[in-house]
Amino acid sequence: MKTDLKTQLLDSFYLPASDITPTSSQKVMIILHGLGDSLESYKVFTQEINVTGLSYLLLNAPKKYYFGYSWYDIPPNNPVPGIENSVRVLTKIIDEIVTNNEHIDYSDIFIGGFSQGGCVSLETAYQLDHKLGGIILMSPRIYPERRPRELSTCLKETDIVCAHGSLDPVIDINQTKAGIEHLVALGANAQFHAYEMEHEIDIDEVIQLRNWLNERL
Repeated sequence: MKTDLKTQLLDSFYLPASDITPTSSQKVMIILHGLGDSLESYKVFTQEINVTGLSYLLLNAPKKYYFGYSWYDIPPNNPVPGIENSVRVLTKIIDEIVTNNEHIDYSDIFIGGFSQGGCVSLETAYQLDHKLGGIILMSPRIYPERRPRELSTCLKETDIVCAHGSLDPVIDINQTKAGIEHLVALGANAQFHAYEMEHEIDIDEVIQLRNWLNERL
């Protein structure tokens, strides 16, 4: 079974699992970078995760931002239009993958990202009507005013893991923790892990994410 995931909706890079075996399904993780970054930074991240049988689709955000890209505007500009546009695009990409690949179902797809990428991943899950393989949030911004009042099908049925730095000077860990606790109170299966780090991805976090992914493949 050979799968080559492509999308015309955003710049992307596909990293197939090196050890895919002929099974009825294939697992893929869609990764969204943070503000001002690009997919290039996450090629190394996929090697660090090093999960057997998992492919990766790395995406560049739709809007240029200095030397990288942005999923949505930041204050003093209004972030909402950009968030909603990025959610529409990511939803279309997820649908596109399932439609174009007979061996991949929604439950085979993991979505996640860092900072803005985590925000867009979660905001997409707020609206999806399908169970996914999992949702991975790394130091995400979770806007309190945009928290859902009830869970989507996706959030009811999909496991969530969130990691955040206790020393993060960019996004307050307490705001992120409160956002996850809100989802848990509504009935979501979500884990929150704090790490002694700033606005970054730490090796201990990577190991935890690897273990979490392995339990769901």
